[in-house]
Amino acid sequence: MTSKKKTGARKGKQTEAQAPESATPPKGIPIAAGGSVLRPLKAAEVVAREVVRSITAAGLQPGDGLPSEAQMLQQYGVSRESLREGLRLLEVQGMISIRRGPGGGPVVGTVDSANLGRMEALFFHLAGATYDELFEAWVFAESTLARMAAMNPDAALREQVMAPYLSGDVEDDEHVDLDVYVTGHEGFHGAVSGLAGNRVFQLTFRAYGQILAHHTATVGDVRKLHKKLVEDHLKVAQVIVDGDAEVAATLMQEHLSQVFDLHRGELGPLLEGPVGWL
Repeated sequence: MTSKKKTGARKGKQTEAQAPESATPPKGIPIAAGGSVLRPLKAAEVVAREVVRSITAAGLQPGDGLPSEAQMLQQYGVSRESLREGLRLLEVQGMISIRRGPGGGPVVGTVDSANLGRMEALFFHLAGATYDELFEAWVFAESTLARMAAMNPDAALREQVMAPYLSGDVEDDEHVDLDVYVTGHEGFHGAVSGLAGNRVFQLTFRAYGQILAHHTATVGDVRKLHKKLVEDHLKVAQVIVDGDAEVAATLMQEHLSQVFDLHRGELGPLLEGPVGWL
């Protein structure tokens, strides 16, 4: 009898975690083994790489101007076509922006996980990755970041960064503009990721949340959970300040599960469909 119950439990869990056998898996391009890593760069890509190197070498910051087109043509020794294509590659990624008109030109942009998320969403879409898979990755990523944030050895920094969420002032009002509200909600998760102390995780893991924030805002309204979200943020912030890594990860997982549950019904069959390109 006991053996049958265990088997049934395992079967039920498997059914819940996996798509039914009758379900048609999303179509997509098979994920390659990574052979393109060593492919030669095009001239425009080489230019883009050199511009980025120049930005970091000079210690430039967002809003700082870059050399003129004439100066860069001389500096990089490429054609005008290759230079402009390289700059467009960087502009699409948000790494630079091009000011039009007199006195305009390229200026340094920002390092934003949302821009990385747009590119990732394109790859997810082509691979046939589903929203269900993206939610799973998001919960894992944010829980990991919360654990790492609580492990940050600088206790004073943890308290300083989490202070606005402990007071509740920063999230006190439910903003009428959904875009502004979602941006504010994302601010908490951005603060947590900053405390994690790993810039690779901060950028890549946060990109999952940026993709979901964009797409779920079009089908649901997370403001329905406003009071609960603020309470959750306060609890997570407190355990991060306390340095309790495992509790921070658990609370973050529970927090995101509520957001997932809200959108599960509103996304419906879209959950099993491919992630859309932003």
